[in-house]
Amino acid sequence: MTALKNLTKDQLIEKLQADEEKNKCEEKESVYQRLSKVDVRNFIEQKNGLNYLSWAKAWGLVKSIYPDANYKIREYPYFVQTADGVYQQLGTRDYLPTEYGVEVEASVTIQGQTHSSKLYVMDYKNKAMPAGKVTLFEINKTQMRALVKALAFAGLGLNIYAGEDLPSSEDKTPKRKEKTTQDELIDIAKQRKIQYGGGEELATDIVGLEMKGDDQAHKFLNIWRDQDKKNEALYQFIKRNKLATYGMKVGA
Repeated sequence: MTALKNLTKDQLIEKLQADEEKNKCEEKESVYQRLSKVDVRNFIEQKNGLNYLSWAKAWGLVKSIYPDANYKIREYPYFVQTADGVYQQLGTRDYLPTEYGVEVEASVTIQGQTHSSKLYVMDYKNKAMPAGKVTLFEINKTQMRALVKALAFAGLGLNIYAGEDLPSSEDKTPKRKEKTTQDELIDIAKQRKIQYGGGEELATDIVGLEMKGDDQAHKFLNIWRDQDKKNEALYQFIKRNKLATYGMKVGA
């Protein structure tokens, strides 16, 4: 306040105009733009060789920027069957058992914008756990992971899920994987096996049998090719590049 008193009228007007312009610029910046510039590298931890951001650190960062932000764990209604066979809602719970496992959902609201994320409770191999084996401890952990992912949708640490280690403000674009070469495709085709005759056989061997006049191999390949476009593509690739084997010289 004292500093303002020492300003002349023109200096005060200039300062007010500068402050107003600054506020306008800040207002134009979206939540995503602001959060995507936050460098989370110092907060990243590793587990099973994967990078992750703890929910406490992620939420703390967001609250330091947007104090009014809040999050919510979804509540799912659940029902019980009465004696007369009618299903009646008994209440709600913050997880949903399904035939695939247990689903949870977290959402975060920042400046009126809501982002949400659903996750299944997974084991240490990142496989969905059967509902009967899931505990409340694992459910709670998954809810917090869903919260961090919802924050990523809002912009915070999204680069972690993209396999990067730098925030988006540094404009680091991951390199595209090089296109598979013809030689690599040929090696893959030579190693491809198919369930045939009670065991696994090389696709090149079965095509070779067909080319030698084996009727069983011919009928099998007709059915197999119709099952999937990829099977048809492999079959044509083997014939086009003369890779058929089984007692035959490659290229015969």
